[in-house]
Amino acid sequence: MSKMSNIKKAAWYAVENTTMVAFGLISVIVVARVFGPENLGKLSFIQALSATTMFLVVLGLDHIIVRELARKNDDYDLIFTSMIMQTIGWIAHVILVILAIFVISNDPIEISIIYITISVLLATYFARGTVLKLFFQAINVPKKIAISAIISRIISLSYLTAALVLNLDYHLVIIFIPIQALVQFLVLLIQFLSCRNIDIKSLKFDQKRSKSLIKEALPLIGSSMLFPVFMQGDILLISSILDEKNTGIYSSATRLISQLVFVGHIVTMTFYLALSDKYFEKSNDYESFLNGLIKILFILGFGMALSIYMLSEQIIIALYGEKFTGAEDILKVICWNLVFIFPAALFSRLLVLQNLAKYEFIKSLTIAIFSLSMNFIFIEKYGILGSAVVSLCSYALADLIFYSLFKETRDIFKKAISSYATTIFNPPKAMKNIIKTLEAK
Repeated sequence: MSKMSNIKKAAWYAVENTTMVAFGLISVIVVARVFGPENLGKLSFIQALSATTMFLVVLGLDHIIVRELARKNDDYDLIFTSMIMQTIGWIAHVILVILAIFVISNDPIEISIIYITISVLLATYFARGTVLKLFFQAINVPKKIAISAIISRIISLSYLTAALVLNLDYHLVIIFIPIQALVQFLVLLIQFLSCRNIDIKSLKFDQKRSKSLIKEALPLIGSSMLFPVFMQGDILLISSILDEKNTGIYSSATRLISQLVFVGHIVTMTFYLALSDKYFEKSNDYESFLNGLIKILFILGFGMALSIYMLSEQIIIALYGEKFTGAEDILKVICWNLVFIFPAALFSRLLVLQNLAKYEFIKSLTIAIFSLSMNFIFIEKYGILGSAVVSLCSYALADLIFYSLFKETRDIFKKAISSYATTIFNPPKAMKNIIKTLEAK
């Protein structure tokens, strides 16, 4: 029964994330095919700018909120306080993004850039500035999230279709992005209020709690300040050093990989509640459960990477067309990021569970410095292919090698290496461990 329950929950997480992938792919393909790599480059540039200051919206609270609500799911003051904090942070985020555009732009700002910026900023708030999705993750009810995803993406794609049929300008077409985020937020809000008997008037902003949350989240805020530099620095540098076409070609490949990141989160969130309980209860099967989870993530990452590598040319031609020739070479390199990205979702949550969140900041600082410096050198010399190589090296360093550097995190590194080795050299033993994890209560 437990195994079937886990599979059902994983299926609902998969529905939400699969629709996210479909939505992301459709949006990228439409922009790429209809409007060309230059316009895709503009959108990627604004989204990269937004991502670099996303820490002001998230405030490093995601993992903490999930942990606290998993312990006490009726902590409504936490939810309200967090939403107010993130709303204030979003306002600061908007100001910084607008200032950055004015500073970076040498030429007069095009009207399309203004519209793109508004769309991206609104989408950022409704997608990241609320805790409703985190609430349903914490109580492990992915069905609610999936329903909101399906409804919002159907409505958004309906607008996209109508906009293309009416032959609207590019900056009006991409309004479908904030529409999706807004509708999903509203559906989640309705579901939240309908399943909880909440006296809205009794909700209060807990100033003392907010200070406590910020204090605990400081290392995570630090890491979230730096991690987007590692994640988006390549796009910003390519846009600055090269041109919008190269930015569009590079981002067409990176966006495909980013759409698959959800797989690691699906597996992690499906088993997170059980993992958290086993850790805090000091369960005897915690180690075995964790090792099985690592093996699952490694197999999924390696399998997807190998498939994409073998089909990279066909994927680029089928999705984007011949305008994006060269993107297949980028895809052949960055597809191997998945081997490190999938387990990363689990490792980051382990740091929070074990009160080792400060290492997220240290990791992000290290990787940001490495990624920026190497990208600056490699883009100048090797173009966008050089940036793809730096990306792969950065993920290997961030999501595996880094954990070997400190005594407190070395156990994560040892478990990862041991699990990877067992999976490769002793598949029958690995499968037994995986089955045991799937069947765990």
